[in-house]
Amino acid sequence: MQNNGQKNGQKNGMSSGPPGGQGSSGWVDFWNRPNAIYANQRNLEAHFACLQNDLDAHLPEGGTVLDFGCGDALAAEAMAKRCRNVWLYDAAPAVRQRLRDRLSGHPGIRVLDDDDLAALPTGSVDLVLAVSVLQYIPREELEGVLHRWRHLIGARGRILIADVVEPDTPMLRDIASQLGMARRHGFLMAALMGLGRMALSDYRRIRREAGFSTYTPAELQARLSAAGLRGDRLAKNIGPTPHRHSFVAHSHARPAGGQPGDDPELKVQ
Repeated sequence: MQNNGQKNGQKNGMSSGPPGGQGSSGWVDFWNRPNAIYANQRNLEAHFACLQNDLDAHLPEGGTVLDFGCGDALAAEAMAKRCRNVWLYDAAPAVRQRLRDRLSGHPGIRVLDDDDLAALPTGSVDLVLAVSVLQYIPREELEGVLHRWRHLIGARGRILIADVVEPDTPMLRDIASQLGMARRHGFLMAALMGLGRMALSDYRRIRREAGFSTYTPAELQARLSAAGLRGDRLAKNIGPTPHRHSFVAHSHARPAGGQPGDDPELKVQ
């Protein structure tokens, strides 16, 4: 969810605001107001419970995580039990305000705005999480975003990119995945009603006008390489959409002995 408005200046090799452009601004406007993406609270909770379970093995014990495009971040408190710092960033101001209302006072969690994000120093993040984010970033802006993340992780950190959508994925496949989760978690009727609300919303118009960025695994790995990153595809997608893809990336400058293949928790293909 991502990336509204370009601000002034450069810091640490990164632009001082999130990448802009008409497409990303359209998505930020969508996420900044009430929408029908989640059928009900049970859907929201089941979604984040699945994410929490899948992400647990990748969290750096005692480290710093930046959840980029975090949404409602219902897993943030659980993440903070393992990590020293959990930094939450979302481009939509309404989402950030909900996070502050819920999480202010938690010693390990910080909600970042655009200026806070720009001020993070190089190498300050052990893990950047970008879950279900790339599809909302215009393709022409991805290079700048990847370079920014590479600066944040320095030579030792990692980037976990999840829920990457392949080109020509039929929307019916996503719908079938959503209904399968709804059936397993007991909100099938609410999910069917939510799909009806979504069909009557402006989601399809915004997706058509703002764009929906998709990548084959090979193309995304090439994009990562061009940004100075090595990306390894995980055997299983993070989250409840199994036909999408996840990748763990690190800097080409990663010290010897720090390859992802050395991590027993990281199963790549």
